[in-house]
Amino acid sequence: MFCGLIVMALGAERGAEEPSDEALVTAAQRGSAEAFARLHGRYYARVYRLAYLKLGNASDAEDVAGETFLRALAHLPRFRFASLPSGRRSLYPWLHRIALNLIADSGRQRPPMGTVSLDEPTVRGLRALLTSCDAGPTPQEIVERREVQQMVRDAIAALPADQGEVLIYRFLGELSLREVAPLMRRSEAAAKSLLHRAVVALRAELERRLVVENSAVASPSRARKEARPDVGETVLVGRRGG
Repeated sequence: MFCGLIVMALGAERGAEEPSDEALVTAAQRGSAEAFARLHGRYYARVYRLAYLKLGNASDAEDVAGETFLRALAHLPRFRFASLPSGRRSLYPWLHRIALNLIADSGRQRPPMGTVSLDEPTVRGLRALLTSCDAGPTPQEIVERREVQQMVRDAIAALPADQGEVLIYRFLGELSLREVAPLMRRSEAAAKSLLHRAVVALRAELERRLVVENSAVASPSRARKEARPDVGETVLVGRRGG
């Protein structure tokens, strides 16, 4: 359930399985504009979401996503799939690397954002989701809230770089651990261990942020109560001043 929260918050979606990436790449390398257009349609949204997550700006994300596919088209004739079994070969890891390089080159990664403000029902619902409770709003209802999605993205950005990266590869890129491992320069077992630590760390980070949000939700009512002056004391002070 918690991993489902990550997927829904990042907006991951499954691409069509037919035709395969391998078949489309082969056709595109032979000059098929239609094949490349289908690859573009299959992966543009993921590349855009990755860029938006890193940059926090829609216009910059569009620039990076567009340039990613322009570079991919230019270098496609020399592209070769990694040594994965036929039928499991995805173009996305290559597109992901191109996009990350463009993001790094742009120097426009967003600065840390301030605290996201959640209302009390959302805080309760997200806490219930994190603890796998069945009561309260459904996971879909909770993560459809824009502020929850922002909280998850901010929490991922606060993690160590390798943990954030493996979460993005696995849940935003929808890559298998076999595909993630070479991108992280780790064995498949090491990538699996890193992913486990990253999920645990993300849960803890979200819990920490929920504690802050709980305090923020409760504090306005306390502040209003404390700000109301006692009438008797006011009169008494007035008399002393007289």
